[in-house]
Amino acid sequence: MRIAHVATSISINQVLLGRMIRQRERGHDVTALCPDDEWAEAIREAGFQVTDVPWLRHDVRVTPRAALRTWSVCRRERFDIGHTHNALPGLLGSPAARLAGSAGIVHTVRAWPLNEPRSVTQRLGLRLLEPVASRACHAILFQNPDDLASWSSLFGVPHDRATLVGNGIDVAAFERRLDRSARPRIRGELKIPDDAFVIAVVARFESAKGHGHFLASLRALLDRPGPPVVALLVGRGEDESNVRAEVDRLGLVDAVRFTGYRNDVPDLLVASDVSVLTSLYEGIPRALMEAMVVGLPVVATDVPGTRTLVAHGVTGFLSAPGDVQSFAINLQRLRSEPATSTELGVNGRRRVESRFDESVVTDRVLTIYEHVRARTPGPL
Repeated sequence: MRIAHVATSISINQVLLGRMIRQRERGHDVTALCPDDEWAEAIREAGFQVTDVPWLRHDVRVTPRAALRTWSVCRRERFDIGHTHNALPGLLGSPAARLAGSAGIVHTVRAWPLNEPRSVTQRLGLRLLEPVASRACHAILFQNPDDLASWSSLFGVPHDRATLVGNGIDVAAFERRLDRSARPRIRGELKIPDDAFVIAVVARFESAKGHGHFLASLRALLDRPGPPVVALLVGRGEDESNVRAEVDRLGLVDAVRFTGYRNDVPDLLVASDVSVLTSLYEGIPRALMEAMVVGLPVVATDVPGTRTLVAHGVTGFLSAPGDVQSFAINLQRLRSEPATSTELGVNGRRRVESRFDESVVTDRVLTIYEHVRARTPGPL
């Protein structure tokens, strides 16, 4: 099959690249329709063609141009499968690819947009557009049951085209990137004491990731007895200046390390004792899957996507968004009970290996592609 993945370049780089490699290994011709920017370099280095299509996160100004470009490329190439990802490519890219003549259109909902804080106008627009856009797709794929249930509650959506496929990571490939001896090296580089309890927060700096909630929990944790605490804030984003200001306001400068974007996230996880995510919503959080493969326990918010991955009391702890004291109590338990941390970490790795392996998800998606091609060839 000739498969085109239509998405932002950062999504393809960080989320889809492994799946594209597996699809190519199974004999398919795979290409990327995304912005040709710094994130596209790794896609091209992996041997994939990158066709410049300007889908950008949260930037509706370029959406009409991106949709027209998607239509033009798909009209020329006539892909067997056009697979869109993220909200904007789904709303306008899927209809554009279908009208252009791509034989099968598949869309993946990575995090359901109506789980996000939005204005009344935006919510109304999504409720009106989604039933129309989803009917341009032959299949709509969901990563977690909460998103599928929320989407299914909309009037006019094609329920018979929706499928829960999950999400996963390539455990073996991630393991190859790990340096299990990296703990002293990374701690030395970041000036972290050997006895410190290190918290890894791997997340873009944006409001939906809930950094403010984490920092308030960290402040509460520092008021409790125990070894020194250091938090690694890994990533970058438009909200970084606000996060830095909050660190200053709460008096957390000595306890926080801003690492920026890192290519050695696996090594940072090896140097850590717990992985934290305070998102308001997720698809299936890749950052936590990677941490669980390393063997870290998890403390996270009890929200769609995350609750599908994290089993409370088995692989980590979940707290309601905004419940700072509960979050701090969960962190303190891991800080003071190393045996509990070890047990949860072992359970977490087993859970990812058994239920969230990329190869299983890849096979599910390819089966859907074949079904789509056999059932509904041709444009609208």
